Amino acid sequence: MEYLNDLFTLVSMEDRDNGFAAQLRCNPSHPVYRAHFPGNPITPGACLLKTAGELLQNKAGRSLYLKLSKNIKYLSLLVPEEGKEVRFVFTNLASTEDGCKVQLVIEDDATVYSKMSLTYSYEPL
Repeated sequence: MEYLNDLFTLVSMEDRDNGFAAQLRCNPSHPVYRAHFPGNPITPGACLLKTAGELLQNKAGRSLYLKLSKNIKYLSLLVPEEGKEVRFVFTNLASTEDGCKVQLVIEDDATVYSKMSLTYSYEPL
């Protein structure tokens, strides 16, 4: 469980119908924010996508790689603040022999940051 090398810390994880949700806390002192963007940091979309993969891989208990992404929408900027928590809500999780498909919403109580449809394949054993 890396969550992109400490960019996020897992607060909690709960199973839900056809999926799960993970509550994560942002780390505003992470080095990525010195580059993206100094003085006005925002969480890179690629980091959100990679963190989603790590969470799903942790849940699946197997190594995964992103095979297909559809309808990725970044709706609001995720600005890191001390203690800020966001939820990665995975729904319509469908496992197959080769991997899994899932819908993801990244949100907090007031804002939806991103929505996406993702397909992952299992890494060969």
